[in-house]
Amino acid sequence: MASSKIHGAVAVVAVMFLAAVLPSASATVDEPANYKPAAPAPAPSPPTSSYPSPPPVQPVIVVHGVIYCKSCKLRGYNSGMDASPLPNATASLVCYGDEESKFRVLNQTSTASDANGYFIVMVYDLDMFDRHTCRLYLRSSPTPLCAKPSIPSNPKLGLTLVRDRAATAPRGARGVWHARTALMYAPAAGGKCPRHY
Repeated sequence: MASSKIHGAVAVVAVMFLAAVLPSASATVDEPANYKPAAPAPAPSPPTSSYPSPPPVQPVIVVHGVIYCKSCKLRGYNSGMDASPLPNATASLVCYGDEESKFRVLNQTSTASDANGYFIVMVYDLDMFDRHTCRLYLRSSPTPLCAKPSIPSNPKLGLTLVRDRAATAPRGARGVWHARTALMYAPAAGGKCPRHY
């Protein structure tokens, strides 16, 4: 008896659950009253680059050259020049303005020379650059053992510039220039050459 009551109660609960879950025969499949259709998804926009556009290239004049240690047989020694490249030396580019520039002076230090003695100067003040008034000077040597100016021998005299038409100019460069000859230091009179460079 108790078993039939339990089965009856379970059957009633099951019928109530199904009535709640399943739509009745009279129910329609219409949308609920508070349903609002969603707008269709927007069409995808055309692909754009995720990278920002590169900044405009700033015009520049490039002046480059090499610095050597005269008469010292260091790494990269050139017997024809009797000199070796001097790394970590610097040069100065000095340009003298005219009346229009109110006699301003441009004085820029080069990068430190690399293992081959190569240095570079980037001039962004294009109005100040004039090959007729610009000169390259020795500025600093990394060692007192090779610090006596040799070319030019007078540190107050600079080397004139010539256009380097064989060089590949970087993007934005208005011209590439170099000194008429290499810049050179030498040991002081009776001095010794540096051991390693």
